[in-house]
Amino acid sequence: MTVEQKEIWFNKALKFALDGKIQLIMKSYLNGIAKWAIIDTEKNLVLNSNLEWEIEPAFVKDRTESFLVRARFDFETAISLYDQFKQFSQ
Repeated sequence: MTVEQKEIWFNKALKFALDGKIQLIMKSYLNGIAKWAIIDTEKNLVLNSNLEWEIEPAFVKDRTESFLVRARFDFETAISLYDQFKQFSQ
């Protein structure tokens, strides 16, 4: 892999610490569209659109379409969902 190719990957591999072991992580980037997940890295759980934690399947092949709809978001939606989660969990 060239340095330029590595730079492209590193620029796409974004991760933000939200609270302790909870992180906002870019999980895919296809056709200029990024999909993000809110993940509790300690428990391997992902926050879904119902503001509930569920298990993040270990293998990509095990991530169903319904899982991806529930647990992958554009950046703004992910931030909004996390803000809602924080409000209701206090």
